[in-house]
Amino acid sequence: MAAGEEENIIKQYQPLIRALIPYEQQNRLLEGINKFSKRLPSQVRKVVKDEVVRLTSLTDAPADNSAFAQFPVMKFKHRGVQMRLDKVGAEILKNETSLYQDRYTVGVFESIMNSDFYQTQIKKDQFKKIVDAFKVESQSFTDIDFGEDIAIKPNFTVSSSEFDKGRHCPVTALAYDSMSVETKRPPASSIGDKVSFCLPEALGSSYENTEIEFVLEGIKFNKAMGKYESYFALAESTPDQVKVLLQNYIKTSAYKQPLQRDLEIERTLQDLERDRILENCPWLPVFASLKSKERRPLIALFTRTSVEQNKTKALLDSLSGKQFFSSLTSELGTYGEAYVFQGNVKTKSGEVSVTVTHRQLLEAGQLSAIVYLLARTGDFVCTQCRLDSITPEDKDKAFAIHDVSADDNENLNEISHVIYCREVTSHIENLTLLEKCDFKPLSKNFRTSSDKHHIDFVMEEALDRRAETRYVMDKAASVKLGLLSTVDVRVKDLSASGMKIFVPTACDMQDEIRVSIPDFKIKSERYKVIDYNTESGVARLSLVNGGKKSKTASQVDAMVEVNSAYFKLRDVARIQRATHRFLWELAVRHLPSLSVLCVINRHILDRLKTVYQSDASDDLYPFSRTQNITPLHGFFADKAETKPKSKMLESMFSGEIDSSLVVHCIRNSDKRLVFIKEQDFMASKLRGQIQNQLEDNKVQVSATDVVAVRCNGATTPLTKKRFAQLSKVDKTMYNKLYAMQEGYTHCIFVTNISVLHHDLVLAKLIQKPTNPSDKKKSVA
Repeated sequence: MAAGEEENIIKQYQPLIRALIPYEQQNRLLEGINKFSKRLPSQVRKVVKDEVVRLTSLTDAPADNSAFAQFPVMKFKHRGVQMRLDKVGAEILKNETSLYQDRYTVGVFESIMNSDFYQTQIKKDQFKKIVDAFKVESQSFTDIDFGEDIAIKPNFTVSSSEFDKGRHCPVTALAYDSMSVETKRPPASSIGDKVSFCLPEALGSSYENTEIEFVLEGIKFNKAMGKYESYFALAESTPDQVKVLLQNYIKTSAYKQPLQRDLEIERTLQDLERDRILENCPWLPVFASLKSKERRPLIALFTRTSVEQNKTKALLDSLSGKQFFSSLTSELGTYGEAYVFQGNVKTKSGEVSVTVTHRQLLEAGQLSAIVYLLARTGDFVCTQCRLDSITPEDKDKAFAIHDVSADDNENLNEISHVIYCREVTSHIENLTLLEKCDFKPLSKNFRTSSDKHHIDFVMEEALDRRAETRYVMDKAASVKLGLLSTVDVRVKDLSASGMKIFVPTACDMQDEIRVSIPDFKIKSERYKVIDYNTESGVARLSLVNGGKKSKTASQVDAMVEVNSAYFKLRDVARIQRATHRFLWELAVRHLPSLSVLCVINRHILDRLKTVYQSDASDDLYPFSRTQNITPLHGFFADKAETKPKSKMLESMFSGEIDSSLVVHCIRNSDKRLVFIKEQDFMASKLRGQIQNQLEDNKVQVSATDVVAVRCNGATTPLTKKRFAQLSKVDKTMYNKLYAMQEGYTHCIFVTNISVLHHDLVLAKLIQKPTNPSDKKKSVA
C-alpha cells in the first residue's frame, strides 16, 4: 500500500485509533479491533493496528512547542525527559499521558508537537470558558422539600419545672424528633439531662396536659437574636401516638406558621422569586375543570404583563367554544402543548371565522393554506397553549396559605388543570407560500362556534379601576321597559350607583330603564344601560343621578353601614382578592417556561442570577441541565467569539430588542449542533435546504423563543404576604431581603417552539421580505 493511502486511512480513522489505545495498553488490541471494526477491509485493519502499536511505543524524545506557543515557555523534566512547553502544551502533556496509561509514548510526543492539535486544545479551553461563564444556578417551581428536616416556629411557649425555673420559654423550632427553646439567660442544666415539657393545647385536645420527655443536647448563644437557644431531642421512650401527633401538627401548620429561621428564609426567597416571575410572565393562566364529562374553562388570572403582552379578549374568546375546547384539551392531554389559530379568512362565500389547532390543520393537509390566508388578512391570533394538572395537594396548600375556606368556594375546588396561553402571532404573521398549494373546502369543524363557555377572570387590585365597592347578591327585581312592559330580573351585584342584573329572556333593552328592588325599598329608579349581552342575559346599569348623589345612592350606603357584617362577606373586592391569591398560589407552582431572573450588576453575565424551570420542561433542548446548574451559552453566547460575550443580552437589557428566535439544527447521524441565524432560517434559501433535510429525516430543528420583560416594580401583589412570616422570625433578614427586591431588573423567558416551526418549514411557508426599519431587529 502506498504511503499516501496509509496517511489517508490514518486520518480518516483517527477516532478509532484513539479509541483502541487503552485496549493496546491492556494487551487487548485484537479484542478492541474486532469490537469496533468488524466490517473494515483487512488492509485497513492492518494499517490501524500498526498505527496503534506505533503510537503506544515508548520514546525519550524531548518536546519543544516554542515554535507555535502562545504563552511563555517553561523548562521542566517529565519522566526524565527535557520539556520546553507553554501552559497549553503542559495541559496537552498531562491529558495525553493520562490517555496512554501514564507513559511517555510516541503518541504523546506527536500530540505535543502537532500545531493543529495545539489549536484544537485552545479552542476547547475557550469553549469551556464560554460554557462556564453562562452557567447559572437552577431552581424548581416545585416547593422546596425539606423532608425530615422540616421544623416550624410555633406561636406557643413550653415550660417545665426541671428547666429554667419553670419559666415559659418560646419555642424557636419544632421538628419531628427535636425541639429548641429560647431563654434570656443560660439555663442551669447539663447536656444529657432529661426534661419533661407539658404538651400545649395547640397540638391537640386528646393529649392535653400530657408531658413529653426530651433530652438536652446542647446550648448555644444566638448572636442574631441576642438570646440563648437550648436544643432538645425527643426521648426514645416517647409513645408512637405522640410522635404521630407531632408530625401531623407540623405538616398541617407548615403553611400557616413560620418555619425555623433558616428554612423560612429559603422558603421566602423562593416564594418571592416565583412571584416575580409570574408578575412579569407573558403567559396567561386559564384554570379549567377537566374531570367531568363536560370539560370547561372556569376562570383566568390577569397580571399586568399578561394583559400587556396578549390580546386577552381574543385569547379567551378562542378558548371559549364548547366543542373546540373539548378537542383542544384532548390534544393538550396527549401532547402537553398546542397552537391555536383564530381569525378570519376570505372564501368565495365571504369572510369566515375559524378556530383550529395546527395539528388539526396538519391532519387535514391544510396548514399552509390556512396560515397563508390568515396572514394575508392579518386579522388573526396564534396562541401557544401548555397544560398542567393541579393536584388536590396544590389546592390544599393554597387554601391554607391564604386562609380561604374550601367549603365556601366550591367553584375553586372544581379546578383540576391550568392552561397557560401566550400570543405568538409574530412568528407567523409575515409568512407566505414558497410555492403553490391546494386550497381545499373549509371544514365545518374549523369554523368558530357560537355555542361558548363563559370564562370569568380576576385581576390584581392595582388593575381594578372600580371606583365603588360592589356587593354580590341574588335578589328579585323588576325592570320597566315601557308604559305596559315589565320584566322580572335578578340582581347579581349592587353598588351605590350601579348594578348587574340577569335577564332570563332576551328583550329589547332601552338606553334608560326603571328598576325596582322590593327587598331594598328601591322603586322605579332610573338607570342607564351601560352594556347588555343578549347571549348571557347580563346587563350592567349605572344610576342616572344628574351630577349629584341621589337618594337611592345614599339609601344603599346607609343600608350597607347598618348591615356591615352581612355586606362585608359579599364585598366583591374581598371575594376577588381571596380568589386572586388562591389562583396566584396555584399558578406560581406550574409556570410553563424556563425563566431567568436578572439583577443589577456591572458585568452583563453576572446579571443572570437564577434559572427556574419545571422538572418536566424541555425548553432547554437541545442542551441539558447538570444537577442544579443550567447552561445558557447555546441561547445567549455570541457565536464564533473566543471570549464570553452576548450582544443579545446587551440589547435586551438596554431595551433595543425584547425578543429573539434562536435556531439550531441537530444532525441525526452524529447529534452535532449547527447554529442558524434567525434571518437565514426564516427568509433565505437555507430554509428550503432545511426542509429537504427534514423530509429525508437527516436533521431535527430546535427553535427557541427568548423573550425579555423589564420588571414592573420592586414589589408584587403578594410581597407583603410573603414577608409576613419572616418578619416574625428574623427582622434583620427581613430588612435585607426587602431591600434586595430593588435589585431585580428583568425576567427572561426561554420557550421551546420547535413543534410549530418544524411544521411551518415542512409546510413550505417562508417569511416575506420586510423592511428592517419597520420593526426592531432581532439578534440571533
